Amino acid sequence: MGEDRRHGGLVHRRRGTAISNLGMNLRLRTIEDFFKAPDIDPLSDWFEAYSLTSGIEFVVDEIGDEPRVSHVDVIIHMPPKAITDGLEERVRTGIDKYCNARLRAVEQAAREDRSRGWLMMAFSVVAVFVLIWSAQKLTGTGESLLGVAAEGLSIAAWVLLWHPLQELVFDRWTHRLDRRALRTLRDRSTVRLEAIPPEAAPTT
Repeated sequence: MGEDRRHGGLVHRRRGTAISNLGMNLRLRTIEDFFKAPDIDPLSDWFEAYSLTSGIEFVVDEIGDEPRVSHVDVIIHMPPKAITDGLEERVRTGIDKYCNARLRAVEQAAREDRSRGWLMMAFSVVAVFVLIWSAQKLTGTGESLLGVAAEGLSIAAWVLLWHPLQELVFDRWTHRLDRRALRTLRDRSTVRLEAIPPEAAPTT
């Protein structure tokens, strides 16, 4: 049985226990607000949950939060005068260009993380051995104060491994999620523009 979750102009359409199709409705003043963060006062009727960033970044983030999404439907609601001939095709082209540029940036960041991560790992492994060896020497003295210092060195040794592990493991997973979200929006999405009826248009 399907389920809709609605908040601030956003709709998730659920099928079963996993989202296969993600439907999103964005209400924007102009199409520029889809590609760059709008300057909207929170007191304005145009202000929505996604008004703090560009519409396209909000869509990408929502896709990233739903790992099992296979298709995305984006409907952009704007005033009739903001919808011009050929605009829908230009928006589609802009989305593809944006996704390609972001994908390239993600790949560059992933390469930098791998290079930096392996260098940090090599340094950390050597430092861990030195710190653990020093801790064992201090522990063998039988002095309580030196024993506390030994424990501190042991903790410091393992803390040193955290940063390279973050670069090589955790950030790698983040990059993977970013790639999947961008490719889903680029390759498996539909985008439509719809005019806001005059009676439903915000007044401020």
